[in-house]
Amino acid sequence: MSFINYQNREINLKVIYYGPSLAGKTTNLQYIYERTNPDAKGKMI
Repeated sequence: MSFINYQNREINLKVIYYGPSLAGKTTNLQYIYERTNPDAKGKMI
């Protein structure tokens, strides 16, 4: 489910990444986050 705040131009969503341990889930998310334009991204929690 996502929440769209048109006034602040924000989209908040929760990503569920499922798989076995040591399969690279966190590494994959970090790779995508690092290569996203800094002006177009927020904080990754």
